Amino acid sequence: MRSTAAPAVSPTPVRFPAMCSSSTTPRNRSCVWSPASCVPKKTMASLILNGDTLRVTLQSKRVEVIYRVSDEQGERQETSQVPLFDIERVLVVGRPAVTLPVLTRLMDEGIPCFFITRHGRWRGSLLPDNNLNAGRRIRQYESGTDPVFSLAVARRLIHAKIRNGRRVLQRLAANRGISDASDQVAACEALRDLADQALAAETPDLVRGFEGIAAAHYFRRLGDFFSEAIPFTNRNRRPPRDPANALLSFAYTVLLGEVEGAIRAHGLDAGIGCLHCDRVNTPSLALDLMEPLRPAVADLLVLNLVNHNMVNPDADFEVNSDDGGVYLSETGRKVFFVMYEQAMTRRFAPSKGAPHTDLRKVIDDQVCAYIRVLESGSEEVFFLLP
Repeated sequence: MRSTAAPAVSPTPVRFPAMCSSSTTPRNRSCVWSPASCVPKKTMASLILNGDTLRVTLQSKRVEVIYRVSDEQGERQETSQVPLFDIERVLVVGRPAVTLPVLTRLMDEGIPCFFITRHGRWRGSLLPDNNLNAGRRIRQYESGTDPVFSLAVARRLIHAKIRNGRRVLQRLAANRGISDASDQVAACEALRDLADQALAAETPDLVRGFEGIAAAHYFRRLGDFFSEAIPFTNRNRRPPRDPANALLSFAYTVLLGEVEGAIRAHGLDAGIGCLHCDRVNTPSLALDLMEPLRPAVADLLVLNLVNHNMVNPDADFEVNSDDGGVYLSETGRKVFFVMYEQAMTRRFAPSKGAPHTDLRKVIDDQVCAYIRVLESGSEEVFFLLP
């Protein structure tokens, strides 16, 4: 890891080839609209504006990205043009120069834009207000003050989160042939019991308590599945103190943006939640609906990056001198976004015989499940890993 003062000049990124190829290594494969990649919409839908982006402008029906490239030929500027109809979302990391006409056109086209710092702190979002639903929001505000409703939703969300954490551990153990190990069996039994207890909890504090106990069991066991190069001993954040936690924190932030965008697209207020409802200036509902997805999406992605040696503990992380935190460097973020987009668009069957879906559809389904609870009081089960 490198030590850098803040603000620091981001390290020179690796340039990725334009198309995905199974013959290339993960570090040299891109499935996102990064400044150095141009991939058809069927394989990507995200425009990632990272630290190597020098300027972003609008050229007719295309977004023009001028970016910095550094390779064996030296450092230079290059330009890519991305058709607007190929973009479904934009993620701005750090402070690339995006012109006002670009942001205005994104709004006009209904394309959400999310902003995070290069250290993975959530800044906010810019989304078009073409999905306002006053009646739905009134019901949401009324339900937000109903402790019975809030408790019922919180129970189901945390039950799903704990169940998914247990399923992640079971999958990881099965892959290594250690499903019968005593510590593995004990952790899964504890998580099964805690999931049931969360579903029957009588107060929100009890729900949070069972969630906290489950998290301790889960992360203690999860550390056994990290590689020796990037070990995980305990969960720490604000700031993350090691590469494993830097990856987890960054993954959670990016996932949060996806969930908030889906919430807003359905005419809901992302700030009115059921579990994180006591937090000011927080997308509480997004945090709520994200809970079952943390182990299923973010944690499995991080383990994939670590255990397949896609990130280097020295080259892909940096230490910030202001807070002592460990963060992904620019090269690390490049690799992260390549694999994140692949994970989000990979098709799978949520259950035997069910139609294939992907994780972005799962996020949308999660929001729709909440809406059904809100509008009809149905007994919805939130996303469970197959």
